[in-house]
Amino acid sequence: MVNPAEVWKEKKHSFDVWPDVLRHAGAATPMAEIETPDLERMKWYGFFYRKRDTPGRYMNRIRVTANELTSDQAREIAAIAYEHGHGIVDVTTRANLQVQGLGIEHVPQVAERLAAVGLTSKQTGHDNVRNVFAHPFSGVLPDELIDTRQLCREVTALFVDSREYSDLPRKFNICLNGAAEHSVHFWTQDLSFLARRVGREVLFQVLVAGTQGQNPRLAWHLPVLVRPDQVVAVTAAVLDLFRAQGSREKRHQARLRYLVERIGIEGVQAYVAERVALRPWPDLPPPAPAARNDDLIGWFPQRRPDRWTMGLAVPLGRLGWRQLEALAVLAKRWGSGALRTTHEQGIAIVDIPRGFRDAAATDAAAVGLSMHADTLARNTVACTGTQFCNIAVTETKGAMFRLIETLRQRALALHGIRIHMSGCPSSCAQHFTADIGLKGVRVRRLLGTREGFDVYLGGGVAGDVHLGLRYKLGVDVEQLPLVIEEVVNEYYLRHGPGETFSAYWR
Repeated sequence: MVNPAEVWKEKKHSFDVWPDVLRHAGAATPMAEIETPDLERMKWYGFFYRKRDTPGRYMNRIRVTANELTSDQAREIAAIAYEHGHGIVDVTTRANLQVQGLGIEHVPQVAERLAAVGLTSKQTGHDNVRNVFAHPFSGVLPDELIDTRQLCREVTALFVDSREYSDLPRKFNICLNGAAEHSVHFWTQDLSFLARRVGREVLFQVLVAGTQGQNPRLAWHLPVLVRPDQVVAVTAAVLDLFRAQGSREKRHQARLRYLVERIGIEGVQAYVAERVALRPWPDLPPPAPAARNDDLIGWFPQRRPDRWTMGLAVPLGRLGWRQLEALAVLAKRWGSGALRTTHEQGIAIVDIPRGFRDAAATDAAAVGLSMHADTLARNTVACTGTQFCNIAVTETKGAMFRLIETLRQRALALHGIRIHMSGCPSSCAQHFTADIGLKGVRVRRLLGTREGFDVYLGGGVAGDVHLGLRYKLGVDVEQLPLVIEEVVNEYYLRHGPGETFSAYWR
């Protein structure tokens, strides 16, 4: 039985909704009068209808390929948020930027303004390929094996305007990493390319069909090595396989992982090998995880002498439009005008000369952004939650801010222990790969239900890669500080020499 989404996708290709969007924008059509399939199709252009926001408001998710953003692009996004939205811009765990609060009448103009500065929000939602990201400091890392930014752009060009690759059974996530260590969340992507030095060559190992979501799974290792010039072809082959053989019957079993479970990783390898002349390595070990999580906040030396990257903590990824505009000005004044978004919901400014570091840090601090955030601010992540998201069951950013403040009052420091909070099982905040993962649920009480969280411990993408294990279910949101304090203090008191928090709780 074909699921309903496939019915309306077959009836009208999602790219073909744009003339209807223009018509609705011109007439200022109320959201309630727009057919639900067309509201869903708008996600292919990066505009998401919001039931919980002010009536008739939309969110725009902007693609930030390879984590790169120019000063002019950042200023334009800030201006859009100020002129047409709620004045806030969120950094996501896929390094996108999201602007909330747009009216239907603003949608065409926003798309035009983004295009004018070289940005797009196309294919950032629903059954298509999402933002392709790299290590946030790609191109400036001193120990980088290969700069993957151009490869990210080439992979994006493969699908972003393609009618064929825009009609997938479900969403598809891609990452590339050219750094010497692989601690970005590559083990939970649909397709990851991880650089490895083999003799004098730099080749890519491949991970396939990882996922977070309601049924998380770490990716399979595809035992091949891929040359940089083969990355796009391998991506096309895996997308072709998914498009042709992925399930379109049950949406909850339509991700790539279910296809791999059905045909095996050997089936994936055989399909790709028919289309790309790959070098098989049957005894190739899986990529080694990094020894520790990336800390992307602070000063980082670049490959070029006397140039530095300034990584800033953006609390839970939420920026005011004035903050983003100030960062855009700062990047041009003290650096090369280049910014980077991070998968930890942060922002970095690259190419700052040594002599300008203090001035740049002062300008950032003047708008409330710092490299010296405490251990709570720099180790917490939260998704959008019920404030705007249609499917969330709990508030997240507000709940996490309150949790942080309570833990501060109790003088609890995290020291690298990461807490990720998702407002539903979809795991947009990647709670399964956090040291402490919090999944939003409704908790039954005598007078109804309250917001609560299932608590997971022991996840991580550094050291030993693991998904978190259930620790407590249905914890009332007001009791979270007690639970967090309990598990963190037990670790501090009882862990062995060199034992990480995640290893202790596994």
